[in-house]
Amino acid sequence: MQNTAKTTLASLVEEHLTSLVREAICVQKHAKRARFHLTTENDGIIRRRLHAEDINLALQWRGSEKLYATGTVLPTTNDSKKKVDLNAYLKREMQDRPPSELGLTMHWLAVDGNQPNIMQNPRNEQLLNSAMHRVEDNNDQFEDYQERRQGVQVRKLLPRLLSEELQLYFARITLAIEKGGSTPADRQQQDAALTRLARDAGLQELVPFFVQYLAKQLHFHVSSVGHPEHCRTLIRMARSLLANPHIHLELHLHQLLPAILTTVVAKNLSAKASDNHWALRDDAAQTLRQICDLFGEKYPSLKATVLKTLCEAIGENRPLTTVYGGLIGIACFGPRAVDAFVLPVSIQYWNLWTVKLEKSTELINRCEIQRCQQALLTALSVFLQGTSLQEQAARLPNLPGSNKDTDIDALPHRALEDALGDQLIPLRNE
Repeated sequence: MQNTAKTTLASLVEEHLTSLVREAICVQKHAKRARFHLTTENDGIIRRRLHAEDINLALQWRGSEKLYATGTVLPTTNDSKKKVDLNAYLKREMQDRPPSELGLTMHWLAVDGNQPNIMQNPRNEQLLNSAMHRVEDNNDQFEDYQERRQGVQVRKLLPRLLSEELQLYFARITLAIEKGGSTPADRQQQDAALTRLARDAGLQELVPFFVQYLAKQLHFHVSSVGHPEHCRTLIRMARSLLANPHIHLELHLHQLLPAILTTVVAKNLSAKASDNHWALRDDAAQTLRQICDLFGEKYPSLKATVLKTLCEAIGENRPLTTVYGGLIGIACFGPRAVDAFVLPVSIQYWNLWTVKLEKSTELINRCEIQRCQQALLTALSVFLQGTSLQEQAARLPNLPGSNKDTDIDALPHRALEDALGDQLIPLRNE
């Protein structure tokens, strides 16, 4: 071989070996298994020693074939005749456990908005420092959580588990809801936000935050006699969530349903008599019916529970506003519900309200009585238009307060005419 070829080959081999050693040192640092040794017994210089596995990984990194070495490194010594005790060497090697192999594992960050208490997730002590209901800080809820923490363990929602896109989506939707519809531009933005909320997919992670936002806002405005128009917007938001086919609300009905039901039968929803809280009760009643239609098959007792609450609302000695909500709510469930709960008290209530209306001189009281009468007529129209003449003939003669001598076969709803008079004419389905 010529000298020029030897020189070229030597420089090429030196370059490749230098590059390989550098890459092996990088592998050794990342693997954290560097071994120190004395270069000679006399000078006492300590240096890092490469392992055969580091060389193999570096070769594999470069795409070259690995060296099938055992990884055994003999100690440096000048005495070539020194014997090595393999048992002692193996015991020394096993004292330091090798690092675990790098890899990826999957675990649950959140299940339905709640973080599981597993090893990979932060502990409860860390959760207390970041517990909140919304994307924004809520000091009042956090202090209340700390007070109840000794008796009941409550797991808060963690907004930091949401992506930036979902946090921005939540902020935009709630901002459009809170801005209201005072101007045409705000109303257009609000309608667009509710439309997107009813159609967009991939919002399941935001469902717990939206439900808690709705429940908190509705309870706040009902307890503090807030703005009915804002509550109507919140009810529209709930209906948008119910109309979205891509999300599931089953696990959050225990938070959503009481807030909407309270909006229907609450005594006061507005501090001003001029506010239209009646429309708010109508919208909330329709939302109750929508919830029962969606989840009534999965939860058979859901409809019965709602109707029980509405029946208690139309009981005696209840405020007229509560009675109105109960009548409107029962009417939304169809003629069977009206037949079972409203018809037995219809004539009695109508006569009572007629007497009160003649004696009352207060404008607000007269308005409430007229609203209740209109709600009763609405419920009766649902029954009369949703049942046949034969069914009416079987039910109406037995009403409390009806005339038993009336010829029901000729006109089944004649039993109501004595009490309601001309008010019954528009309700007939003839």
